[in-house]
Amino acid sequence: MFYFQTTCHVDIELSTLDYTPLCDPLRLMTLDLDDVIGVRGHRTNAVCVTASQSLPVTAIVYWFEILLAGSMVVSTVDKRTHWKQAAFMFYDEWKLAAGVEYQLNTIYSDSCISFGVEMR
Repeated sequence: MFYFQTTCHVDIELSTLDYTPLCDPLRLMTLDLDDVIGVRGHRTNAVCVTASQSLPVTAIVYWFEILLAGSMVVSTVDKRTHWKQAAFMFYDEWKLAAGVEYQLNTIYSDSCISFGVEMR
């Protein structure tokens, strides 16, 4: 398993960037902000993804949605808000192989998000 601790998070506006997605968007983690212990604690979630192309990976792009008051949703993908998407940038590129399944681990600890990747 590869854990990328020497990375940084940056705010981005994905619609302004030239990029190639290597998998379809997927839900990485769900947090209940009413659960004070869960929000302050340590959680991990694993999802499997299959790379669509063999290309170097430079970042994992993520965004969040907040469900408010029943059906009202605030999303960082929505261009009408001032919030942006975020990217977990890698200092060193690494290459995914097309058709290979990878496990993407999302690690949430004390309000910080990091990622780990392993080949399945």
